[in-house]
Amino acid sequence: MDYSKQYKEELFDAEVYRELSRKEKDPVARAFLAKMSEMERKHASIWKEISEKRGIEVKDLGFRQKINAKFYSIIRKIIGLELTLRLLESNEENDIQKYHELSNSNELDQDEREKMKEISVDEAVHEEMLTTIKAKDVSDFVYGISDGLIEVLAATSGIAGAINNPIVVALSGLIVGISGTLSMSIGAYLSTKSEKEINENKREKIKIQKIVDRNEVSKRLKDILSELGIKDVIAQSISPQLVDVAEDIIAPKVEENPLKSSGITGISYITGAIIPIIPYFLRISGILGLVSSYIISGISIFFVGFLIGLLSDVNPKKKGLEMMGLGLGAAIATHLIGLLASLIL
Repeated sequence: MDYSKQYKEELFDAEVYRELSRKEKDPVARAFLAKMSEMERKHASIWKEISEKRGIEVKDLGFRQKINAKFYSIIRKIIGLELTLRLLESNEENDIQKYHELSNSNELDQDEREKMKEISVDEAVHEEMLTTIKAKDVSDFVYGISDGLIEVLAATSGIAGAINNPIVVALSGLIVGISGTLSMSIGAYLSTKSEKEINENKREKIKIQKIVDRNEVSKRLKDILSELGIKDVIAQSISPQLVDVAEDIIAPKVEENPLKSSGITGISYITGAIIPIIPYFLRISGILGLVSSYIISGISIFFVGFLIGLLSDVNPKKKGLEMMGLGLGAAIATHLIGLLASLIL
């Protein structure tokens, strides 16, 4: 076992969370990140103690590793907190399994194995918190752009097949975008409001259940951990220790403001809707206007798909290519329909 490597991995994670917390403006997110940094630093100190007990000298992070940790702050500014946490989560998803196996390792003494158990509990809480702490504004904005971009691309592509006037195509696309913006904004408001009400009722029921039957709550937590891919034996041993924070794991509190969610959805939708009609507003007509719209829209769809891949825990590149193919495919199909309509009109 490479004890020095284990120490540096935990220390690096601690430094990443420290850098993120230093520059985070949201007080709740800042406190969460600071707590994660403290937790990882505690894990690093355990590995340092284990290493020194065996006469192994461990070194602190070098200049290059500290720069790499700061790089996550730059990533956070570009793609937001949630997506940055998703990147971190993808690097740590096997930690629970690793520490459970170490808690039964013959390379460690009894006291060290107990410490590995403690770390496995920390990592279980850590992973669940990473999936529930969300910068939802980023998610809403990304999905809103996707909806507006693909819908208006398909619509303007069809209209361009029937009409050869770029300004008419642009205005038609803008009308479709505005109507979609209003529809999506109202839908986001009603959805967020309903979700908040349902969530509050669910949290209250869990609090009551904790008083009446803690064992049943523990079973629910075990099922959740198992669904996350954690082995049943590990989930069984960890779940009783998580009962006190059960409502935060089973039904994380919804903090979103319905009006804010509605506004973000509307702005993102119209932002996406404007992209396909830019060439037409520049009076680029005919096949050149169509191809220009396809190119800038295709690149935009791929980027949005990449971000959605991160949000959905699937391969980002594959998701980006898939969405680009489907979006352009829909646009070409509606263009053919538009050409057919031009023959009839």
